Amino acid sequence: MGVMPRKSGEKFIITSDRVAGELPSSRIPKKTPHEVFQVWTGNGWSLTITDATFFTAIDVADEYIRANFARVMA
Repeated sequence: MGVMPRKSGEKFIITSDRVAGELPSSRIPKKTPHEVFQVWTGNGWSLTITDATFFTAIDVADEYIRANFARVMA
């Protein structure tokens, strides 16, 4: 599962290529998922971009991922 900050308008969000309903995996997918990217809400993952937690800078989003790694990767 890839988790990364991504620019959304003038702000940044945290996205994942994790497929809803599947367990997290550190393996590279065998095929390209047809699902849309999920966004981090601060409490979990959502397919709705308006649910995303927004950050003012990419460094702030990166630091959030590092500080909350266990929650973000669960």
